[in-house]
Amino acid sequence: MVERAFRLLDVLSESEDGLTLSDLARLLGMSKGSMHGLLKTLENNGVIELSEDRRYTLGPHIYDLAQSYARRAGLRRFALPAMRRLAASIGETALLGRVESECTRVIECVQDESESPILHITAHRGTRIHLLAAATGPLILASWPRSQREAFLLSHELPRFTEHSLTDPEQYLAAVEAAARGGVSMDHEQYLVGVNAVAVPIDGPGATLAALLWIVGFASHFDEEAMQSAARQMRAEAEQISRALGAPQRSF
Repeated sequence: MVERAFRLLDVLSESEDGLTLSDLARLLGMSKGSMHGLLKTLENNGVIELSEDRRYTLGPHIYDLAQSYARRAGLRRFALPAMRRLAASIGETALLGRVESECTRVIECVQDESESPILHITAHRGTRIHLLAAATGPLILASWPRSQREAFLLSHELPRFTEHSLTDPEQYLAAVEAAARGGVSMDHEQYLVGVNAVAVPIDGPGATLAALLWIVGFASHFDEEAMQSAARQMRAEAEQISRALGAPQRSF
């Protein structure tokens, strides 16, 4: 049945005016009864829709899925060259992540490929980062309305990842406000002992948060000066990626 559903969608995608139940049953070699059941299931899920003249066309959910795929493919296409430039220039690991309901999920990881003897951090695709991780968390909350971020911080206990973690809601909120103003967030061993990180947002159409770009390195060599330099480069790269994805230019 799944194969038939995809065949049906292929047929509809080639039709400009839509097709009737009889047309589809004939083209797919199915009985009208079986076709009607399949059409009803797809229609109920917004995959297809029925016009007033009883013709079926692709529905809005198909377009939502297509746009989601295009954004994801475009994100990787535009972000990867920037990540390689950043990793080579800064000498640390660049990560790209998507925000999910309860975490940030790593979707790309690029390491410095030079022959430097310095150890580097790595992360596998699919790695889950806590929603309130010190570098990325403030940027996520900065993308929310002020009332939502304040309510969230007052109703959730802030985790203590290390002795440097911000566990006071007012202090964390101040970090969120700073991230909102400056478009960058920094982590000084607040998420992992001995590890520093810098993160910047990547925007999509409508100034929505499309992804997060961050650099991680061991605190022994990725120090404050290196982090500030990285932040300047990352903001420039993130701005270019965001514009390529159709986002308006940020003003800080």
